[in-house]
Amino acid sequence: MIMLASCAHDGLPDGALNFSGVDPALTVQPTQVMVLGTVHLSRHDDTLSQNDLEPLIERLAAYRPDVITVENSSGMTCHRARAFVREHEGYAENYCFDGAPFRKESGLSVAEASFQARQALSDWPEAPTAAQRRALAAAFIASEDPDSALVQWLRLNEADRMARDGLGPQSVALLNARSGSLNESRSIAARLAARLGLERVFPADDHGSYFRTEDDQAAYGARIETLWRGDGEPCGAHVEAAKAKLTGGDLLGAYRDYNSVDYQRGQMECDWTRTMNDSEPDRYGRQYTMGWQARNLRMVSLIMDAAKTDPGGRVLSIVGVSHKPYFEAYLDQMHDVEIVSTDTVLKSP
Repeated sequence: MIMLASCAHDGLPDGALNFSGVDPALTVQPTQVMVLGTVHLSRHDDTLSQNDLEPLIERLAAYRPDVITVENSSGMTCHRARAFVREHEGYAENYCFDGAPFRKESGLSVAEASFQARQALSDWPEAPTAAQRRALAAAFIASEDPDSALVQWLRLNEADRMARDGLGPQSVALLNARSGSLNESRSIAARLAARLGLERVFPADDHGSYFRTEDDQAAYGARIETLWRGDGEPCGAHVEAAKAKLTGGDLLGAYRDYNSVDYQRGQMECDWTRTMNDSEPDRYGRQYTMGWQARNLRMVSLIMDAAKTDPGGRVLSIVGVSHKPYFEAYLDQMHDVEIVSTDTVLKSP
């Protein structure tokens, strides 16, 4: 069994520096990071609505994050995936937003749009005009960060949500559709950001550690499925119990379960405990486990990139629940990061 305790440092060489916890040499306010584990809500769009999420959003608003990260790949990351397509088989198709149709409306390339969005925010006025918000939304869409565009869209008065300033009819239709779709990056993160007066969310995903060729993909996938099934014993009862709460009217109870140590341990026992011990010649399971850890390290590096926009502030990272223990373990190695438990906002009244 994989242990989730933070004290498993016996493998460090004698005298090695232990980076766990806030560095005792820190004399300024640490950066606080709360990791909210979630299921992917789009799988439950037939049973949940935006209104059902309101109690959770209210709790998260009480934390008052200054920075919010989401499990999305940025335009820059996806540009790399498209440039090295044979090393990133299926990446762009499965994990990237395609901004090409919308760039025809704004006239911006991915790189130029990314630069313009960053430049605009570096000199952003306290009371931006509707035209400035529309232009920034257009730049975010062209840079393939549509959920940050949605933040700007939601911050506009309804009368100002129109095709203008780089937003064409397709862009407007996209933003209206995303504002009504059930997805944690939009339904929770973007709405929370707009409610708190933030200007964007930060993409923090990178699947680049899973280099696999098309010829190898089928055998790899088949082996992982076999390992997940194990010996046929039941697994995932914790998933079904939390799902029953999620779809049965106890959304906060479900999120308490998702973010509990017991739930995370169950995830590990049903996944990486099995794949890490793959002794078959190709060792696909071990490759999968190592790739998973590398992906989480990449994601945490992106969280730190986002956090450095407001050192000493509060960060909320919204991510699939299986990432949560890895995020917290890796973030705990940063000098000035204090991990904030989700219990502070999810606890029962």
